[in-house]
Amino acid sequence: MEGRRRRVHFGIVAGLVVLLMTAMGSGMRGLCPRAAAPWETMEVWAAVKAQEDDTELEDPFAEKHLTVADPLQPLNRAFFHVNDKLYFWVLKPLATVYKTLVPTGVRLCVRNVFDNLMAPVRIANNIFQLKFQRSGIELARFAVNSTLGVGGMFDPAQQEFGLNAYDEDFGQTLGHYGLGNGLFLIWPVLGPSTLRDTVGIVGDYFLDPMNYLSWQGYGAAKGVQQVNRTSLTLGEYEDFKASAIDPYVSMRDAYITYRHNQVKK
Repeated sequence: MEGRRRRVHFGIVAGLVVLLMTAMGSGMRGLCPRAAAPWETMEVWAAVKAQEDDTELEDPFAEKHLTVADPLQPLNRAFFHVNDKLYFWVLKPLATVYKTLVPTGVRLCVRNVFDNLMAPVRIANNIFQLKFQRSGIELARFAVNSTLGVGGMFDPAQQEFGLNAYDEDFGQTLGHYGLGNGLFLIWPVLGPSTLRDTVGIVGDYFLDPMNYLSWQGYGAAKGVQQVNRTSLTLGEYEDFKASAIDPYVSMRDAYITYRHNQVKK
């Protein structure tokens, strides 16, 4: 009886996830790879703080603060508010139930599978930036993790062979060749971006295998990916908001600093 009840609960959660993201899917199709939604901001913020700490130790004269043009701030703030409500009203409840039903180890494997699927984007953009050695490493990682790693669920490429990932996208490629951020943008559902990174999304569109799914399949896959990812970081966005005087400004600055450091690496 208990097993049947669990299966019913899981079916309800899975159905809600598919319905939610299928509804969003056609509007999001091809845009998600480089967007950082508000519930992911703490991941970006943590990376920024770690990089800032390292920079302070290595170079006391390093630039402390980056700026970006934000002429659309009123509209951006409105979209920030929409995304914030989507997190608390929709995504967080789904991720909380999902976390209760799915063990952490399984959720980490799911995250690894989606990361592995993005290998074509990383491989191509390392080539575009003439980082041929890194591109070769990414190709080797994909081959090893897709086979020995059981379809990407595990990461023996890093754990057993010391092959570290080199995450690159077309927005970073444009930045590598000197194109600036342009103006700052916040997209509904997708979160913070810049004009350069939004243009970069188009460059990555044809390299993302999930864009070749039907729109129903795409919506379901993105739904699982987002709920799974959020389940691994629950509470971080709340901490981020609580510690920020102005969450919108903190998010903007964290995103710009993060992307700046990604382009420089």
